[in-house]
Amino acid sequence: MPVEPNAKRASEGLAGTGSLAPGGWTLGSIYALGMLTLVYAFNYFDRLLISLLFPFIQADLGISDTQLGLLTGVIFVLVYSFMGIPIARIADRKSRKIIIGLGFSFWSLMTVLTGFAQNFWHLAATRFLTGVGEAAGTPSSTSMLSDLFNPLKRPIAFSIMVSGTSLSSLVLTPAAGWIAEIHGWRTVYWLAGGIGMVLGLLLLLTVKEPIRGQFDKRDDSDDATDDLEKPSFRESLAFMLSQRTFIFITLSASLLIISFYAYTVWGTTFLLRVHQISVGESASVLGPVRGICGLAGGLTGGVVLARLMRRDLRWQFWLPTICFVVVGMAQYLFLYSSSLWVIAVGAGIDSFAVTMAVPLISLLLVQVMPPQIRTFGMAFYLLANSLLGDIMGPLAVGLLNDSFSSLWGDEAIRYSMSFTAAVAVVAGPFMLLAGRYLEADAETARNWRR
Repeated sequence: MPVEPNAKRASEGLAGTGSLAPGGWTLGSIYALGMLTLVYAFNYFDRLLISLLFPFIQADLGISDTQLGLLTGVIFVLVYSFMGIPIARIADRKSRKIIIGLGFSFWSLMTVLTGFAQNFWHLAATRFLTGVGEAAGTPSSTSMLSDLFNPLKRPIAFSIMVSGTSLSSLVLTPAAGWIAEIHGWRTVYWLAGGIGMVLGLLLLLTVKEPIRGQFDKRDDSDDATDDLEKPSFRESLAFMLSQRTFIFITLSASLLIISFYAYTVWGTTFLLRVHQISVGESASVLGPVRGICGLAGGLTGGVVLARLMRRDLRWQFWLPTICFVVVGMAQYLFLYSSSLWVIAVGAGIDSFAVTMAVPLISLLLVQVMPPQIRTFGMAFYLLANSLLGDIMGPLAVGLLNDSFSSLWGDEAIRYSMSFTAAVAVVAGPFMLLAGRYLEADAETARNWRR
């Protein structure tokens, strides 16, 4: 059902609630947001570090393209996705801060151990266990952030947390490329994991767990939802599957991830094979470009959305749809340009659009998830994303590379990545379908009773 484009309704649509408890930019919430942003940054960086260092690892251990697709896709993603569900069930009942801190410390330890790998199976084991730890990160962080800031302040807060990927590209990626060129790929893993373990301990000791659901009140109650009895797994799953907004957003985001994750995993290898750009040069040039543009996209997304929604609530799903199309077009610019600087422009546009879209998707999702199962809902969303997107994208490019190499040699990777780039554009119509059901599903979530 179409929504009315007036300022009052837009404000309420963004909030998802009427009367709100005070909540926003306090010292405690700002500090917690900063720590969650670092968690997000290392979650992204540690997961994709293998793709940055793959040319070094391949030369050292003799790993094939298909094996890289397996390491970045199936082996990591399956455990990351399925472990997210039981961890989320615990986080919906216990302290999310503890879940995040322990998970961060554990996957950082596995990052350290990756630096000692001697063959494919060692890498597979550490990737498997890294996925276990990283499963504690994003769902619990998203749920926790929703209880640190009231809905009117969430757009900027979500954008800042997601800008952790930009921090990774701007600072961590160039540093990793430089260190790998001089000291070897193993040193990068040891340093990244060691820093992460320290930050995980700091989070455990210094961040305070917020009251659950304090800014998400039922229409007929003024009580916070922290003390609500938690629904069973079956009830939680049945509710999420009944939300058509959730289904279409998940499908749309999964298609985007096929494109983005394939591009991210294989981008450095593409530049080395097709343009003879070294890992260090790629990291030092494209890392800052992606970081700055991603930071701009992430930080402006919430502000732009808030302004557009004063005119029409449908911008909640129109804006991410535009981002999806831009991602696909930017990847083609990246793939078919001969100049490094034009390639950098494509990489920058891609990072801007993706980092703008991610918090916008999260803002839509939290509106259709009751607070008492929000961590579970985000974990289930990530499970579907991972099974459809994270696995298919990198693995498809790896398989196509090995299949096309006899025809096109090093150019095969360009044509393999062209297939996955097109998928981002296809994601748009499913986001538009989600918008048809948002208003009704958000009301259902606010008033859900077991």
